[in-house]
Amino acid sequence: MSREASNSLKVLIVDDEDALRYSLKRALSNRSFNIFEADSGEVAIEVAQKEMPNIVLLDNRMKGMNGIEALQHLRGICPAAKIIIMTAFTTTQTTIEAMKFGAFDYIMKPFDLSKILSLVDAAANVIKETSKDGQSEKQDNAVIEEDLKVGIIGNAAAMQEVYKMIGQVAPTDVTVLVTGESGTGKELIARAIHKNSLRASQPFVAVNCSAIPENLIESELFGHEKGSFTGASQQRIGYFEQCDRGTIFLDEIGDMPLAAQTKILRALQEGEIQRVGGTEVIKVDVRILAATNKSMETMVKENTFREDLYYRLNVVRILMPALRQRKQDIPLLINFMLQNLAKKNRSVANTVAKEALDLLVEYNWPGNVRELENIIHRSAVLAQGNTILPKDLPSEINPKVPSESSSETTKIDEEPISTTAQSTDSEVDFEALYNGLCELTGNKDILKKLEAELIKQALEGTNGVVAKAAKVLGMTASTLKKRISEYEIQ
Repeated sequence: MSREASNSLKVLIVDDEDALRYSLKRALSNRSFNIFEADSGEVAIEVAQKEMPNIVLLDNRMKGMNGIEALQHLRGICPAAKIIIMTAFTTTQTTIEAMKFGAFDYIMKPFDLSKILSLVDAAANVIKETSKDGQSEKQDNAVIEEDLKVGIIGNAAAMQEVYKMIGQVAPTDVTVLVTGESGTGKELIARAIHKNSLRASQPFVAVNCSAIPENLIESELFGHEKGSFTGASQQRIGYFEQCDRGTIFLDEIGDMPLAAQTKILRALQEGEIQRVGGTEVIKVDVRILAATNKSMETMVKENTFREDLYYRLNVVRILMPALRQRKQDIPLLINFMLQNLAKKNRSVANTVAKEALDLLVEYNWPGNVRELENIIHRSAVLAQGNTILPKDLPSEINPKVPSESSSETTKIDEEPISTTAQSTDSEVDFEALYNGLCELTGNKDILKKLEAELIKQALEGTNGVVAKAAKVLGMTASTLKKRISEYEIQ
């Protein structure tokens, strides 16, 4: 931005560190701004009331009033100001709140001066263009004051962008399409948007479109009238009516049949639905959020997804990054998962050895966060102490650990089936024992019930961990799995 364009703009620097304020003031002096300083949120409010700054560089963690609180006051004093939050201590909540309450951007300390200067220049350019068009910004006073616990973990740059987008779109009613690979946590994004929206006190309904049979999806979404089809013994209220004035999240929307897509489009455009078998037009006020792991553009080209619905859904798109693209978040995620496990079961491991953590970070995670959660749960249960060691990890993570399936297959293939009752150090030959007892008692049902009961007790005593239960019973996990299936044990 030219010196002439920025000459009349006022910049307020708010930070309790004298050295940082000095550095920023010196760097910005080359832009010919009128610069003001404040060492606290309270002082910033006083300065803003007198000077009405155009741009504010605002630290988040200060003595007394914090940055988010100061941001809300400043938005009331100078609603058109571009406020850039600066902090060394970021969380999911603070990033979302900052954007929700109208921050222009959010930057992590320590930062390069060139980056903060670029943000200031961008803010100045927006002010210049806004002034040229004769427009004025409106302050949104209807914000929800509540604790935002969204359950999203991560400090990676890609996640910071996601938090910013959530904060920007949440207070609006805009339709959002969340994309990303399976297992990345797309539903968490939808829930975070709802919790930060003006609909937060209203229902949130999550629907997995791929899990509903094609012949039932319209009934599930829009309801049906009594007698409208075989089995419709009474009227049913669908998900859209259930979350009137709230938010509906359509997960895996790429799997939705074309017939249902037409009705979704009508609900989006007209705010109207009809129950299956009904003639009444029902008005609904529902915000639609959707998610998919498929390429919607490809589906539109292949005529498997309606183009007009795609454009209605894709107003704002949020891309959830794959776990391999934010590996620095893996230790944070693991810590969060272990804490949750410890709350439910104190006997599981609650820490990870450095060698094991290195292996977990190096892995490519094709199943993303869902796969990480599964493996951490498994490893925490199988660990013999309070710490997950490399040996507790599965073979796909630690190549030095033999594959359970391959070792069991070898045993089954190589060991001949014995015809007499015998036992070894590694496994009791239940097949031979069973046959021998049958000859003695002549009652197969009693023996089956006895074995089933022993298996149930072993599973209960090991919290359902098949590998541990098999060890207790003196059989391989493969044999135990067959018995569980045969006896239909849950």
